[in-house]
Amino acid sequence: MSLIEILGICFGGNSAPSRQASYLSADEASNMPLDAFLQRSLESAPSALEQNGAFADIFQKHIQGGADAAKIVRIVQDVLARLAGNDTDRATTQWACQVLGILAQGNDNERENRGCYQPPQMPATNYAQAVGTDNNGWQTQESKQRPQQQKKSGDDNVYIRSYFFPSEDSFNALINFIEAANSTLDICVFNITDNDVARAIGDAKKRGVNVRIITDDEQLKCQGNDVERMREQYGIPFKTDSDPSKFMHSKFAIIDRRAIWTGSYNWTVSARRSNNESAICTNDPNTAKAYSQEFETLWKQF
Repeated sequence: MSLIEILGICFGGNSAPSRQASYLSADEASNMPLDAFLQRSLESAPSALEQNGAFADIFQKHIQGGADAAKIVRIVQDVLARLAGNDTDRATTQWACQVLGILAQGNDNERENRGCYQPPQMPATNYAQAVGTDNNGWQTQESKQRPQQQKKSGDDNVYIRSYFFPSEDSFNALINFIEAANSTLDICVFNITDNDVARAIGDAKKRGVNVRIITDDEQLKCQGNDVERMREQYGIPFKTDSDPSKFMHSKFAIIDRRAIWTGSYNWTVSARRSNNESAICTNDPNTAKAYSQEFETLWKQF
């Protein structure tokens, strides 16, 4: 059932008995995770409307924290479908419309600000300057949350660096990693919804880097997914697992077949701004070779 059909039911004179809505205070709502806040505020819509400003501020904070818009819409649809049909539910519908309106406004603001992000400038005149030893400019982008670990090796240029999220320093390290690609950029991730990441990938393609993407087939259907858009806008090829019974859940990238980025981190806004995620980056030759071979195996398989 579509959202329009659900709203139609709410306004459509259903003769179901009136539902008694429970009271929800703004203080209680402010301590709820997003899922519970949406469900309880819709179930207690008269309370939300009475405290409209406070509830709008709570929801806006969830959006600013990287809330998944598609997930919000699904929750709203489910609750409306369950509750629709009487006078109390008209208030539910009114509050639901405000929820979606706030969400749309937040998305519009994000679109307006997309051109404002400027990752720290780092002259990548060659690969060593971009991702080589610890005394180069990229090291200054390391996460402040944990000390970086230098791999003990006979080759002083071999490193392993750790990054933790949410952290803009860690995110900047990912952007700089992508920008350091000279010839190839192979990406194998579950989902890409962060427009800043998509822009960095597109810029790599425009400067002549051979870019390929492997991703999960179901994630292509999610609101905000950037993979198909990058193919249309930049000509970047991609492949999916094409199997709805399982996930393509790997999360790694290889630049120039010499350095890799991998970890729990999905390339999404929520992972960047709100999730507890981790990643490592290394130019260890054996590790880079293994990940390159895995990418080629998946590329042929899919």
